[in-house]
Amino acid sequence: MSNVRKFLPNCLVALSVLSTAALADWKVDSEQSKVFFISTKNLNISEIHSFSRIDGQLSSDGQFSADISLSSVETGIDIRNQRMRDMLFKVDLFPKANISATLPKGIMSLAKGESMHTELPATLTLMGASKALNLDLIVSKTNDGKYMVSSAKPVLLGASELGLQDGVEALQKIAGLTSIGLTVPVTFNLVLN
Repeated sequence: MSNVRKFLPNCLVALSVLSTAALADWKVDSEQSKVFFISTKNLNISEIHSFSRIDGQLSSDGQFSADISLSSVETGIDIRNQRMRDMLFKVDLFPKANISATLPKGIMSLAKGESMHTELPATLTLMGASKALNLDLIVSKTNDGKYMVSSAKPVLLGASELGLQDGVEALQKIAGLTSIGLTVPVTFNLVLN
């Protein structure tokens, strides 16, 4: 009986530590999170597009990683969505883009209701190519303990740096356009539960 008395409290302490560790991680809420990008065709016609499926997590030590499902691209036109999936992103070979970063301790220690403006390095991996980015962010911790991470200014991505130039040219040709811009501004709004 004395062994049981010793075992039970130790077991409860271990379970408590494990449950606290499990609760210390935040997951991207895909339904409330979006990544937006703007494309420009024929020199002066700009359109806003988005990705709607984002899976990711933030650990209590600030390690962040998110996968963006490239098949979730939404342009408002079904045939253009399909062409982007097949010709630009080649989702059969490269279904996801990944972004990773380490958030500073100040963000991880935000109190509920506080916000912070920060710049931090990140790495984007897309179609087998990696690019170092400098993200300008507004990070808030809501009153219910969620994190909200939004771009304070757009990130400019060049198609040629990420292996997308051939896909852009193929889209331009099939759509009969005079041009499609090779630099794309990207913004995002992520909610982490």
